[in-house]
Amino acid sequence: MQRINLAKTAYSVSRICLGGNRFGGDLDQYRSFELLDAFVEMGGNFIDSAHVYANWIPGNEKSSSEKTIGRWLSSRKPTGLVIATKGGHPIDGVKRLDLASLRLDASEACENLRVSTLDIFYVHRDDPSRPVAEILDSLETLRKEGLFVHYAASNWGLERLIEAQDIAARSGITGFVGNQCEWSLARRNPGSASADLVAMDRSMLDFHAETGLATIPYSSQAKGYFDKAAAGDPGILASAYENAENQRVSATLSRLSAQYSASPTEIMLAAMLRAPFPVIPVIGPRNPDQLRSSARCLTLDLADADVRALLDAE
Repeated sequence: MQRINLAKTAYSVSRICLGGNRFGGDLDQYRSFELLDAFVEMGGNFIDSAHVYANWIPGNEKSSSEKTIGRWLSSRKPTGLVIATKGGHPIDGVKRLDLASLRLDASEACENLRVSTLDIFYVHRDDPSRPVAEILDSLETLRKEGLFVHYAASNWGLERLIEAQDIAARSGITGFVGNQCEWSLARRNPGSASADLVAMDRSMLDFHAETGLATIPYSSQAKGYFDKAAAGDPGILASAYENAENQRVSATLSRLSAQYSASPTEIMLAAMLRAPFPVIPVIGPRNPDQLRSSARCLTLDLADADVRALLDAE
């Protein structure tokens, strides 16, 4: 699998990142291990999790994604992996970006993953009421304590990202090594996502192009919406994604799908990888077959005009 150097780090990571939001929840341990094994066998080495993944399932093991990955790491003992997880997620509406909460989540994540130090620790949500400088100070404190090597942002708005970049430059620190926002070529309908989630827009695209900061987007496949739309049945995804703009993108993807003998989702991922800044999509397959389908985006050689037709629609 192709790899890319993650700027500001010594990591060389696979061009697609395996999302772990289903591990230990929708996917039991056997199927989670099967997917992780297949990913590594394909040459993948970048795995994404979060301290709260699968906590929404009643009666489920707390932090089951991290714990499942930890059991897999202990069983398989693979080398050369980059494991990222996220902490500081609100609990019952209470923001948790204070130093103590971040330290707790990072410490528990180390225990769950059975590692001494996390490779990348994302701040899972922002707290606009807390100064950016204070959050960075807390992250620097925890980095120096050895809880993680690098930290990154997830669901941060553009103004706060710019401020974080400026503070890091003035302070002589590395700061955020990546930005994880929602991004695919499908635009969500208003009200179809939680208000504290942040989606890519034209201004943020320009920011990434200007700074070269990597984006590691979640929901990069729009939950398979374009494949389902091409089949004529978007199903329950219609409420989130059925709109005139997405229908235009769907028509383009369907045309290119026939031209390149690839699914609309594969075409979309291939175009995103050609953005003028580092893009490492987080994918969420349920089984190895879906994983292999997603990975085909790495072998598609799209014409420049086709890439522009898709990315310029953003």
